[in-house]
Amino acid sequence: MTVTELMKQIEERLTGDLPQDMNYLSSLSQELRREENAEELLEAIAEKAYSIMPEEQRAEFTEMTFLNGKRLDQVFAQALKLVNDGKMQEAETLLAGLSDKIAAHYEDAKPRLFSFRNPFEYHMYRFYYPNDTDFDRAPFDFAHYLQLYGYVLLDNKKLDEAEQALERAIRFNPVSADVRFEMAELCKLRRDGKKLLAVNQDTLRFCTSAERIARVLANMGFYCYYVGDFYEAAVFYFESLRFYGSKPVEIELQDVMRHMKTYGQKFAPPTEGQTLDVYRKYGLQPPPNSDLVNLAVTLADSAQEYGKPELEGLFTRVAFDLTNNPEFRERLAAVDRKVQEAKEKGES
Repeated sequence: MTVTELMKQIEERLTGDLPQDMNYLSSLSQELRREENAEELLEAIAEKAYSIMPEEQRAEFTEMTFLNGKRLDQVFAQALKLVNDGKMQEAETLLAGLSDKIAAHYEDAKPRLFSFRNPFEYHMYRFYYPNDTDFDRAPFDFAHYLQLYGYVLLDNKKLDEAEQALERAIRFNPVSADVRFEMAELCKLRRDGKKLLAVNQDTLRFCTSAERIARVLANMGFYCYYVGDFYEAAVFYFESLRFYGSKPVEIELQDVMRHMKTYGQKFAPPTEGQTLDVYRKYGLQPPPNSDLVNLAVTLADSAQEYGKPELEGLFTRVAFDLTNNPEFRERLAAVDRKVQEAKEKGES
């Protein structure tokens, strides 16, 4: 989408009702975050929002959404680049400013603000917490901002501050597996086995892909090795590789097997019953989570019924990522064709 096309769409949708129009522009910003030219589109939306505000609200808007003359998402993008360049101290300074801004204006908002990263996360939250309906969408992805802040603090060996940042990130997105992976890394650094087990148990139910499942199981392998349960560690590493291939996990499995050998133990691929016993021993439900698979399929069917192929594709992708079921792959391909045909008709 070009800026010109976006502005035409916005002008057609604006009603003159300021709260309604601002909610629309906020929602539109969320929808366009993954566009290739997201930065210029978001800039155009922000300028439009600013232009329709009464003069007395503009100062408050600027205070809440800008830091050092830049919009919060632009500051985050700058911090992310610093992280990718290995400049962790500089990144920490920027992210600390973002953290302070979040705490000052958004942390105690009523209703609570959540920053789910996609519609499936929203529906996950509604599935797990059906009685909680009093919340709104945050204007930026604060869970991601605080997750990166926690990651940088971990790298800079500030473990207590990292824990606080990650706990805040989880409050902004209670169904995020990715934030919990950073918490697991913190537990490893502290050699806090008890909390690592609790984090792994919590994380597994929020995993929406085979890669995420594999990471939890690898973390369980780490935990079992740490507490001296070498056979169980080998089973979890083996299970992790079954869900998603990883050279580092292969190396960990080989290391456990060598350790077992020094004690006269041998490891062979476990039977289904042996695997189930290991899961049960640590209070884990064997993945994938059938509740999430069923939720994804139900949502995909509903999206199809209401003629929303993009959402149907998103939810079908979750079902496929969790199961690798070829039926979901075929449905996903059909949906992709449908979306492409719609785009081609719109362009013609």
